[in-house]
Amino acid sequence: MCLFDEDPNRSPHPATAMARSEKTIRARTSPLALFGAVALLCFLIAGGFYFAGRSGTDLHRYKNDFNVYYFAAHEVIEGRDPYLNSLGDWTPYLYLPLLAELIIPLALMPLQAAAYSWFLIGAASLLTAAWMSATLALKNENESSGSKRFIIGALAVAIVIRFALDNFDYGQVNTLVAALCVSHVFLYEKNRKLTAAVALVLAASIKLTPLILLAGHLAKRRLRFVAISVALFITITAFTFAPFGSGASGAFQTFFHRTVNNEQGFDLAYSGNQSLRGTVARLRGDNEESARVPSDPVTLAIALMMLTASALTAMRKQGSWGSIASLFCCIPILSPLAWKGHFVVLIFPAAVLISKIASTLRTKLSYGLIASLLTAFVLFNLTSPRVAGLATSEWVDRHSLIFVGAMVIYLATICSVWMGPGTIRDPQSNDNPPRVC
Repeated sequence: MCLFDEDPNRSPHPATAMARSEKTIRARTSPLALFGAVALLCFLIAGGFYFAGRSGTDLHRYKNDFNVYYFAAHEVIEGRDPYLNSLGDWTPYLYLPLLAELIIPLALMPLQAAAYSWFLIGAASLLTAAWMSATLALKNENESSGSKRFIIGALAVAIVIRFALDNFDYGQVNTLVAALCVSHVFLYEKNRKLTAAVALVLAASIKLTPLILLAGHLAKRRLRFVAISVALFITITAFTFAPFGSGASGAFQTFFHRTVNNEQGFDLAYSGNQSLRGTVARLRGDNEESARVPSDPVTLAIALMMLTASALTAMRKQGSWGSIASLFCCIPILSPLAWKGHFVVLIFPAAVLISKIASTLRTKLSYGLIASLLTAFVLFNLTSPRVAGLATSEWVDRHSLIFVGAMVIYLATICSVWMGPGTIRDPQSNDNPPRVC
């Protein structure tokens, strides 16, 4: 045997391995990916300075919603509950104490630095939600293609981009809530059920409406997961109020009356409220008193019908994650008060529908889903005052067209399950219908 013959069982020379590794990296790193990474980095740096500036520099002056969170965190640091004092009569703290307590590390920074960090948290939450949504969507086809994940995630972000920018502009928390909601699905799919419950409970401990997602688990008969989630929610809520000592009961009552009962007095018929409750109030022409009631028989009846339809859809596809996508639509729709930024949570159903289109090309279902997403994209993004002008945007709000776009996606997610063969699968299910392309 020639002395220079290579032993097939011998490891390659380190220099050879390094050369191969460099070639592989160059092959896998496309110019488009590099351009996208650089563009994203530039956006985060430049965008952070712009959006941080929206919060101003005065702790005691309202500029956007982050000022409210930042002020509430300072109240907690100083030993008071976050409901006692407000920046203004119409800018009170409306959430459970958890959010104010979580951002205490930000409250120790100067306002501008804290606002910059808050923007980075929001942007990271959006990107994470897009990545997890696209990953879950690709589970349908048992694929892990990076390019497909990027395309689905990018298109899903495009559907909700106006809402994401609104969140950054107003310093809102909705991108974080959306990421937690999607991560609970992602973690459950990984069979990390306790961590999934924690993620869902954290989202619900910031805003109550993510508890709607438990309806999907109930429909799939995951009673143990629901029980654990409810117990965790009660426990975390108790712990977040505990630091207020003897004033904890009063703080909880303030939160319940102010937020749940809307005793703050928000006009739910205001055109900016794109929820079901706001739409019904505008269509019916509710007066000032009735427009402040969080629920009414008509709204409640429609909400129950929507939840029932989502539950039946989840029951039809026991092993499908796509079957609970409609419940993500219900989070802002069924909330009594839903500003446009709240609809960023639709990133998950958007990714589900995009994946469904890819797996059912040239069918009536795919054409219908494409039409639904295009309709939603136009209603969501091309009606922005920066695009269509302030007068057109206000007309759109008065006629509840953002709500209409969300309902279009809701109905599309329902139809995609009842009419389509492909689903995003729960690996623990024994329900394995054949794949149809």
